[in-house]
Amino acid sequence: MNNTWRLLDLGAKSGAYNMAIDKVIIESLSEEKAPNTFRFLQFRPHCALVGYHQSVDLEIEEEYCRQNGIDINRRITGGGGIYLDESQLGWEIFALKNSPGIPKKTEDLYSLMCESAITGLRKLGITAKFRPQNDIEVEGRKISGTGGTEFGQALLYHGSLLIDFDVDTMVACLKLPVQKLSDKDILSFKQRVISIKEAIGYVPPIAEIKEALVEGFREVLGIALEPNSMTSEEEAKLEKYLPMFSSDTWIYGKRAFDTGVDSYAVDYKASGGLIRISIRLDTNRELIKTLFITGDFFAYPSRSILDLEAFLKNSSFSPDELRKNIKQFFAQQQVTIPGISSEDFVQAILAAIAKTEKDDI
Repeated sequence: MNNTWRLLDLGAKSGAYNMAIDKVIIESLSEEKAPNTFRFLQFRPHCALVGYHQSVDLEIEEEYCRQNGIDINRRITGGGGIYLDESQLGWEIFALKNSPGIPKKTEDLYSLMCESAITGLRKLGITAKFRPQNDIEVEGRKISGTGGTEFGQALLYHGSLLIDFDVDTMVACLKLPVQKLSDKDILSFKQRVISIKEAIGYVPPIAEIKEALVEGFREVLGIALEPNSMTSEEEAKLEKYLPMFSSDTWIYGKRAFDTGVDSYAVDYKASGGLIRISIRLDTNRELIKTLFITGDFFAYPSRSILDLEAFLKNSSFSPDELRKNIKQFFAQQQVTIPGISSEDFVQAILAAIAKTEKDDI
């Protein structure tokens, strides 16, 4: 198998454009109509992105974004809400899952990709470490978050690298718990992240940062990277997909959950991320009437959360039946969610059910 990959750098693009390209490349690669690819991505205008499994109204300060010219969009991958300005650099790996050196286990894939970026940072004089499940840190402070998804025979793994980061705007445009905290607590939150500028005292030219990352991935993955452009077939797909990724249907999602007096929501924190459960029950028949699962986790396959919601609809909410059904679903669908088990979903849904029953008393 050819171990020469495409290096793709299209410059700063809108959120919709960048998300559409992700869809185009992973789909084309799965159809073997595009090569394995390493891509840089940058955003203009600035963009607030929610993860695939999240809800915009729960994660983004929409009015602030509108007033400040910040795009809002949705990734095809999971994870949490992030703010991306021109002082950040995204990197992406698109590869066939049977490519030489690509691990089969999701946890091993995360570790390998982060180690590639860490090797690149080392070339800039930055000593970084992998923090499971999917972060890269410098002296205990986060400099990069990562995650991915898969489609057919292909996978996408990506990360964002903080170069000279505007933390104040991030806090303002995302609905973060720190917004309700004191100035001292907010300062503590800011100290949990670090940029390249803070790590080494200056901002290297963007071309130098990109070259360091390229060398890191070349070295760790044992690949050759040759600059190239999108294929004509990819360009045609991009033209087809761009209107969809610009639409409210994509950005806000098709699964709007009409929260009313009989709906209940709880947050459950697992080691791999937050699970938010919104639920309605048919108490007369002891069934789950409607279930809406969001959160900042990465699920493989990406549709597994949608399928789990459908699988549990009109099923019994007794603890024993719920646990049996969820375990059966995870086993049959071969669901993998790094840092989150089927039992975490059981406990999250049971917590929402308990809230329902308590509030109904």
